Amino acid sequence: MKISAWLCIALPTALATLYYGVVAAPQYVAEARFAVRGPAEVGGGTGDAIAAMTGLGSSTAGMASDSFIVAQYIESGQIVANMQRALDLRSIYTHENADFVAKYRPYDFDDTVEHLTRYWNSVSWVYYEPVTGIITFTVRAFTPDDALKVARETVRESENLVNKLSARARDDALMLAKQEQSRAELRLKFAQKAIQDYRDRQGAPDAQSLVEGQSKIVADLEGQLAKQEAELSASSAFLNKDAPTVRFMQKNVEALKSRIAAERAKIGSVQPRTGGKETLISASMAEFENLAMERDFAQKAYQQASQAVDAARITAERQSRYLATFVEPHLPEDSLYPARLQMILLVLVCSTIAWAIGALIFYGIRDHSA
Repeated sequence: MKISAWLCIALPTALATLYYGVVAAPQYVAEARFAVRGPAEVGGGTGDAIAAMTGLGSSTAGMASDSFIVAQYIESGQIVANMQRALDLRSIYTHENADFVAKYRPYDFDDTVEHLTRYWNSVSWVYYEPVTGIITFTVRAFTPDDALKVARETVRESENLVNKLSARARDDALMLAKQEQSRAELRLKFAQKAIQDYRDRQGAPDAQSLVEGQSKIVADLEGQLAKQEAELSASSAFLNKDAPTVRFMQKNVEALKSRIAAERAKIGSVQPRTGGKETLISASMAEFENLAMERDFAQKAYQQASQAVDAARITAERQSRYLATFVEPHLPEDSLYPARLQMILLVLVCSTIAWAIGALIFYGIRDHSA
C-alpha cells in the first residue's frame, strides 16, 4: 500500500510540482470582445419596401448569423493560414521562452496547417453569446507582446471577414436591382415599339384621332344629306315624282344614306363584315387602349426599378455590416497561465482519488477471492 501510494500519489504530485514550479513557462492572455452590428433602420415609408425588394434591410437575425460565422471562422484553418502569413504563428509558439510541453511541436511529417490549427484551438478560446450576439475571444502566448499581436490580428481578420460578407451582400443586392431594372426597361421598350407599330399601321398618333376623323366624315355626309333632302323636298313640291330631276335627287339621297351607314359601320357595328379585311375603329381603340395600358404599367415598373437601383447604390456606398469591438485587446501585465498551485493541487486530488478507487477495487477482488 505504501509503495502504491508513493507511485500513484507522491510521484505524480512531485512531477507536477517540478513542472509547474520550475519548468512551465508563463503564458500571457489577451482578450477582445466584439459583435457584428449594422446601421439603425428607420421604420415606415417607401424605404422599407425598397429595402425589402433589394434585400438590403438590416435584420437582427442576419447579424446574429454573421456573428456565428465569425466565431466559427476564428476556429478554422483559414484564419490560421492568414495569420501564419501575417505574423508567423509557428515562430510565436515556438518561442525560446516556451517550455517543451506547452510550445508548438511541429514534426517534419506533420508540420501542416491542420496540425497548427489543432494547436491554435488549444491556446485560443472563442465564445459566442446567441442572445446578444457578443463574441468573447481570448488567446495565450509566451510573451505579452505576442499575445497582444495575435489578439489584434485575430480582430483584424474577423473584421475583414465581416467586410467581405457585407460587400458580397451589397453586390448581390445591387446586381439583383439592376437585373430588375433591365427587365423593366426591356418591357418598356417593347410597349413603346408596339405603340409605334400601331401608329405606322393606322397612320394616326392614336385611336382618338381615328374616331375624330371618322366622326368628321360622317358629320360632313350628314350635312350633305340634309341639304339634298331639303332640295328634294323643295323640288317635289312643283315637280312630278317621276321627273328626271327628282329621281336624280332621290338617288343622291339614297347614296348619301348608304355612305353614311358604311362610314358609321367603320366605327363599330354588330353586323358581320363582308370583306373581313377592314378593321373596325372600335377594335383599333381597344387595341390602342391595351397598348397604352401596357406602356403605363411598364413605365411605372421601370420607375420603381430605377428607385430600387438608386437605393441599392446608396446603401452600397456605406457599410451595412461592421465589427463593433467594445473591448480592445490590451497588453497583459501578468501571466494567468499556468495556474501553478491550482494545477499541483488538482494533480494531488486526482491522484489520490485514482489511488483510492484502485485500492478499493483491489481489496474487493481479494475479499471476493478469499
